Amino acid sequence: MENQESPTRGELLSQARETSTSPGIYLFRGARGEILYVGKAKNLRNRVSTYFQAAAHESARTEMLVGQVHRFEVILTGTEAEALILECTLIKKHKPKFNISLRDDKGFPYIRIQVQEDYPRLEWTRRVQKDGARYFGPFTSAWAARQVLQLLNETFRLRDCSDNTFRHRSRPCILHQMGRCSAPCVGKIDAAAYRESILEAVSVLEGKGDRLIASLRKGMEDASSREEYELAGQYRDQLENIRLITETQGALEAGADRSRDVVGIERCDGEAHAAVLAIRGGKLLSVRHFRLQGTDPELPSSEVLFDFLAQYYLSAVREGGGTGAGDDEPRGRPSEVLVAEAPDDPDLIERACQVSVRVPETDVERQLVQVARSNAAHALEIARKRAEGHGAAALEEVQRKLHLMRVPQRIECYDVSNIQGQDAVASRVVFVDGAADKNLYRRYKIRSVEGANDFAMLKEVLGRRFASKVEGLPDLVVVDGGKGQLSQATAILEDLQVQGVDVVGLAKARVERDFSRTEVRSSSERVFLPNRKNRTRGRSSCSPISGMKPIGLP
Repeated sequence: MENQESPTRGELLSQARETSTSPGIYLFRGARGEILYVGKAKNLRNRVSTYFQAAAHESARTEMLVGQVHRFEVILTGTEAEALILECTLIKKHKPKFNISLRDDKGFPYIRIQVQEDYPRLEWTRRVQKDGARYFGPFTSAWAARQVLQLLNETFRLRDCSDNTFRHRSRPCILHQMGRCSAPCVGKIDAAAYRESILEAVSVLEGKGDRLIASLRKGMEDASSREEYELAGQYRDQLENIRLITETQGALEAGADRSRDVVGIERCDGEAHAAVLAIRGGKLLSVRHFRLQGTDPELPSSEVLFDFLAQYYLSAVREGGGTGAGDDEPRGRPSEVLVAEAPDDPDLIERACQVSVRVPETDVERQLVQVARSNAAHALEIARKRAEGHGAAALEEVQRKLHLMRVPQRIECYDVSNIQGQDAVASRVVFVDGAADKNLYRRYKIRSVEGANDFAMLKEVLGRRFASKVEGLPDLVVVDGGKGQLSQATAILEDLQVQGVDVVGLAKARVERDFSRTEVRSSSERVFLPNRKNRTRGRSSCSPISGMKPIGLP
């Protein structure tokens, strides 16, 4: 919302301390939702928390960034290498103003194999093309890609000469004499045997290099036992390169021109959360989160998945091809959707929603589904922590005691303050499912009211809040004050034609005026309800409920 101050550092620090310790990326957003900065972290909780410590940052640029942060989001990845690649992808897409802009916009390096040839070779490249070749990567550095390429060539004795040299060679080169090449150029190995070697190299690039890893680890251990530490170090470096091969495949499917979504759903005690990874052109571009309300814990997972897919993709059909996700959602319908298990009646989903739904078939696809599930599980854990101690039973009690139309899943509380009519501000505190959601806290600067006129100030604030179409309607609005403030709030909502929102007033405690007592007694805070008579006096249109304090209010 415009003209609203961002949360304090303390509030953002509290949110950061709830973040996962997994590797991933974080996105800092401004007041209008724009992305200010994209960063990666090996430990998201530790990294994000450092931004919002009380002490000022030494870097003026970082201090300026923190002062503009309105909220942040995190996306979990399987490894730090995946986080690096996803960070690069999002920086190129959004161009945040606080990220460094590289003039040399080279892509990440890949390994290319033209598998249709009889004697293909491994090539190093930065360009991914639709040429029928298989691409593997991206790698986090050119050095890592070249080391992997050299390791695979030597291990499986593959050729690394150019096509022109290969066609015109009449005798084996020195690499064959050194035992590093099988010399297919002069027929020392037939096409079938060479094909087996290529398939083994591809298997390693796909993350299935168990045999090679075991061989390298044994070589390292043997060299170490013989105190040949330099050789053992070489084996160690080769093992690290193999790790780089396997861990980057979850962030990008090199050379894939398909567009796909990956859906992960996690459930616990009647609560459920879904995460949707949007992959376009093989690149993971965004992660969207959805809270699944009213999920029956007795329902099988396949039925819950069916309901989610139907609602999510049918809305896309109605909206004309996109997924209705907002500014960050990639345009265009995915060609397929990956899920951990088949939903109920997948054929119906495919016909109605115009997308192909299937379960993973490769290690890369299984890793992508696991990333989606990890993000869903993290979001579910955060939601459960925030709602701890404020369950459905407590909210139902609030509904019953306050005679509300529905269970108040979202409560907004407003208070206006000023100093003798000057420096007037209003604050909003929001509770979602009974727990404070500090991302939704707001402070409003009063713009149109002069002097100490609390009624007019409240009218301005509520008018600005409910004139906005950015946020949905709350279930309950709580205003600070008694009958007068409550009547004003009710009239404002009527003028704005806001329907289906309950309003109550929360007044301060009263001190009992009994000078015969030695101690001072006060009543509890009082809650005023609109259009209900005071049972004790029978003449007020806004009735107080003494001794009632809404669940979750400080």
